[in-house]
Amino acid sequence: MGDFGYHEMMLVALAVFGSAIIKNSVGIGAGIFLLPFLALVFPPKLALGLGAPAMLISDVVGVRNYWREWDKKELGLLIPPAVMGVFVGIMIIKMVPDTVFKFCVGVVAMLFSSYHLASSALRGKGKGLGRVGHSTWTKKYLTMVFGFLGGAASTVIHAGGMIMSVYLLQRAADKRGFVGTLVFFFAVLNFLKLGAYLRIGIITYDTALLVAAISPIIILGGFCGNFLNRRFSQDLFRVIVLMIIFIIGVRLLWA
Repeated sequence: MGDFGYHEMMLVALAVFGSAIIKNSVGIGAGIFLLPFLALVFPPKLALGLGAPAMLISDVVGVRNYWREWDKKELGLLIPPAVMGVFVGIMIIKMVPDTVFKFCVGVVAMLFSSYHLASSALRGKGKGLGRVGHSTWTKKYLTMVFGFLGGAASTVIHAGGMIMSVYLLQRAADKRGFVGTLVFFFAVLNFLKLGAYLRIGIITYDTALLVAAISPIIILGGFCGNFLNRRFSQDLFRVIVLMIIFIIGVRLLWA
């Protein structure tokens, strides 16, 4: 881990711990919290590479925490187009310069947090949209589109949760099913992304060694997140997380 100083290792540990808590408690925002946080210190594509193995470990904990609480039918429809999205995302990463990449991370962080904060405020006032009815053909079409976009966004900027939450909030019957489906979906994608990132060189030996060293912190964060999901108000916790993401996004744009 010669490429990382102690303060950098502490920052990574804090970032992955927070991300694991978010993933296993509210289900959305883990990746879009992790990447901008790491991009405050590391080059954006190195931050992207650091995030993939860390999130995969968190996903494994999440699969254990939400075992069989996911929607198998939705996953069967979502994963195939999402795999295509991963390959498209890899091509985008190879073409985008670091400076543009960092700017995009900041913009997406701000848009993600603003959208969900506004949605929470509207639901609180009773103005949120209910579930939308669609024909069978339209549902299958939307599933393919959202699966593909979720895979691409997850690969390029770890922001697949932003896409998938919009889709699954219309589908999941309860918070356990919602989080469980998200966790399993991204467990599959992050496994694929890990191999793809290794192939294009944004995951290095030092990166993998660092993530392996802090894996107990990720596992602890996963169990803490599951505890919060069962016992505390998700709405308040989600608002706090979204505000943190928004502030980080602003900081990236001003950096």
